[in-house]
Amino acid sequence: MRKLLSISVISLASLFSLLSCSTAKTGSHSRNAYHIPVTHVQSENDYALDVAPDGVSYTIDISTPEGAAKLNKISLAEAEELALTEAVMKYNCAMLVNPQFTNLMNGKKVLRITVFGFPARYRARPDKTYDSNNRQQIDINVNKGSH
Repeated sequence: MRKLLSISVISLASLFSLLSCSTAKTGSHSRNAYHIPVTHVQSENDYALDVAPDGVSYTIDISTPEGAAKLNKISLAEAEELALTEAVMKYNCAMLVNPQFTNLMNGKKVLRITVFGFPARYRARPDKTYDSNNRQQIDINVNKGSH
């Protein structure tokens, strides 16, 4: 019994010594933090978003064969997404600002979906253009008058 007790004490002691001397290290070290370069991110948009003052609307209706094919077996959310996508394509704009949807349903079936919004298009800012050969920014102020 005494021999069994001494073996278990030796096993526990060796187990504790192995656990305290772990060679695997994970994580980061704070002493290396000063080696990380400080970066400054500066972002400028070279395009302005022009929103049209007049709104536009686009409707998909099952009364036409094309509309019936598009609205066949799709949910209301999918119909709204489809109408929005097709309106952007039809009016050749980047997005519709403040889109509003109206629909006509029969149960879960979408019969008509209409989207209304203001078309927005990107244009280059007149005061910032880039020289494509040298990739340098050239500042142009169109509001300067000659004296």
